[in-house]
Amino acid sequence: MLKRFWNVTTILLFFCGFANAFQVVNVNRRNGLPSAQSFRQENVVSSTRQHGLMNTFERENRLTLSMWSSDELEGDDRIKACIPYVLPLLDGDYFGKYIYQRIPPLGTLDQIFIAPLTSILQSFPFLSLILFLLLSLGTRNVDGMSRNVRFNAQQAVLIDIALILPTIIYEGVEDVDVPRQLAEFGCNFVWYFYMSAIVYSVAMNLRGRKPNELPFISEAAELMTGPM
Repeated sequence: MLKRFWNVTTILLFFCGFANAFQVVNVNRRNGLPSAQSFRQENVVSSTRQHGLMNTFERENRLTLSMWSSDELEGDDRIKACIPYVLPLLDGDYFGKYIYQRIPPLGTLDQIFIAPLTSILQSFPFLSLILFLLLSLGTRNVDGMSRNVRFNAQQAVLIDIALILPTIIYEGVEDVDVPRQLAEFGCNFVWYFYMSAIVYSVAMNLRGRKPNELPFISEAAELMTGPM
């Protein structure tokens, strides 16, 4: 029964994530806000125009571009920006089971720091969905929360969404006699992917730099965060 609830939660996370991204794109289009790629193209085109021909809308786009381009985190924001990555860290922990077996020190650290939190998360079937919605929707337009912190929340959500398909495949073949080498390769690949993304993001945040160099994910996170 618990596994069934967990599968339902996973599927709900998948559809909520894409519905959320679709909603943001529509809102930005209604408000006349181009994508990050459009901003870059506009910046190149505008640089070739004469200064006297630049209208008010173009100046507003430049101002918005500068807001999007800010990549400095200061003070408490460095710690706050790291917190959202706890969600994908816990949701993908079971993909590291083979790595923990081959590298006992990592397994020990996992048992001490991560496994207890993972057990709590899985004990409440919809807790992961609630955390997902809090990060995805609850961090928007929050007074006192910087845009870079909200960007990290959206990026953590997207990393978590990226884990959904591997999770469905993993649970679908859990009762199938899959060769250990194949299962180990697949689990290790997923673990290295999401752990690298998390370590990179946390390290950049602690250094005071926005972690906006993840292929595809960071650009989507910029779009979901919005210009303000």
